[in-house]
Amino acid sequence: MTLPTPELSADDWRRICDALRYLGRDLHHRSFAVTAERRELLWAEMDRCLNLADRLSEAMADGPAADGSVDPEP
Repeated sequence: MTLPTPELSADDWRRICDALRYLGRDLHHRSFAVTAERRELLWAEMDRCLNLADRLSEAMADGPAADGSVDPEP
């Protein structure tokens, strides 16, 4: 599925990827202060953030589409 994306520069996409990675690391850090059940939920969300950052980075490495957008779904 291709979602419509705003026209963002490569620098904007890099910032988004960096923010997702930061959020993933923050969730991992916070997981040490919660119950095991909550920790699993935080780790699952951490994985989603880091995986999305990786997918966006790969899409940027492949180059933006002709219209300047990046397809977030491989």
